[in-house]
Amino acid sequence: MLPALLFASLLGNTFMHPTPTPKAELPAAVYRARRERLMQKLGGCAALISAQGEVSGVTEDFRQDGDFYWLTGVNEPGAHLVLAPQSPYRKVTLFLKARDPEAERWTGPREAISPDLIDKYGVDVVRRGSPDNALAMAAQHHDCLAIIAPGSGSAEERSDAALTQKIAGRFGIKTEYRRGVLAELRSAHDAPELERMQRAIAITALGHEAAARATVAGVSERDVQTQLEYAFFAAGATGLSYPSIVGSGPNGAVLHWDQNSRVLGDGDLVVIDAAAEYGRYAADVTRTYPVSGHFTPAQAKVYRAVYQAQEDIFAAIKPGVSMAELQHVAEESLRRSGYLAAFIHGFGHFVGLDVHDAGDAEKPIPVGAVFTVEPGVYLPSEGFGVRIEDEVQMTDSGYVVLTRAIPRKLEDVEAWVQRARRSPSGH
Repeated sequence: MLPALLFASLLGNTFMHPTPTPKAELPAAVYRARRERLMQKLGGCAALISAQGEVSGVTEDFRQDGDFYWLTGVNEPGAHLVLAPQSPYRKVTLFLKARDPEAERWTGPREAISPDLIDKYGVDVVRRGSPDNALAMAAQHHDCLAIIAPGSGSAEERSDAALTQKIAGRFGIKTEYRRGVLAELRSAHDAPELERMQRAIAITALGHEAAARATVAGVSERDVQTQLEYAFFAAGATGLSYPSIVGSGPNGAVLHWDQNSRVLGDGDLVVIDAAAEYGRYAADVTRTYPVSGHFTPAQAKVYRAVYQAQEDIFAAIKPGVSMAELQHVAEESLRRSGYLAAFIHGFGHFVGLDVHDAGDAEKPIPVGAVFTVEPGVYLPSEGFGVRIEDEVQMTDSGYVVLTRAIPRKLEDVEAWVQRARRSPSGH
């Protein structure tokens, strides 16, 4: 434990503020173009969407939901967006929550409505309060109102969808249901998004390099977590994609182990599922590290089966394939190796603004989509698990493994771990 902590101390003494590129924030023009693409898919209907983000913690930290953030870049609660594609001058109106000077003393000042705020968000109008009147006005100049809020299994309708239905009924115009349109648009990433996702992956690779160095006998899972998360933020991460999972020995057979309390022992495997976020865009990477520097024969047998499942999935990725089809490939691969019963989750998911991002598993994966390939085998009776998780971008001719710089083949992982531990820099 001492060498790892000494290394962190040395880093702290020579720390320089990171300046990663591209900048984390997207320009307003990107959000403006997204709204234009959405309005083109509404068939001339007006629409309303409201923020669904959540406040958490004693400092009232707010994280916007992916749909509203993708359309606006607004990270405030109580916001609404009215889209009126038939309006000549006010196609996009953004509503923000009323200011509260007393609350702002606790949570920080908010900007006043001004031309600068309009330019910041790239909208036509910014107002405060409720969107009811603006949507009613739009209903009088459009033939239909569209519900674009995603559907859910809840018996209670979202407030934006309920208001849309109410106002459509009031003015006797039809309601169009376009609930899947945002998932469709969000799942195909453009160049600015991909640049930030690639930066998140590059930062994540540095964290896993630190983990390769830190996973030695006698340190705790929390010690390893500390080292890899320090590496994330030292490289410019703007957050964590999700709480870091560091599961050693039997904890590696727990899919979402989050206590990170066990002390690593010689001969353990350590499953580390941890990734950085950059500019709100997530990464998602898992590697399995041998504490001794080598896999035992029993561990190696399982690791090779998981690796082969990944290879079989990669071989099946081609234009037109769906996530559902790839799930079948993963299951058949692990059936052949005899580990299907120990494969307890899906092979992967879409990644973007959220680590489990919007997308349709039954439809062909669109060009520009980023998704994980993460087969795993979990053997609590044998005291270990193995998961290997990479990110893949779908292209018009096949795919690219975005996380290819992080070793994953068994022999490469062993060499990487041993090399990392020989040098404080990992090289």
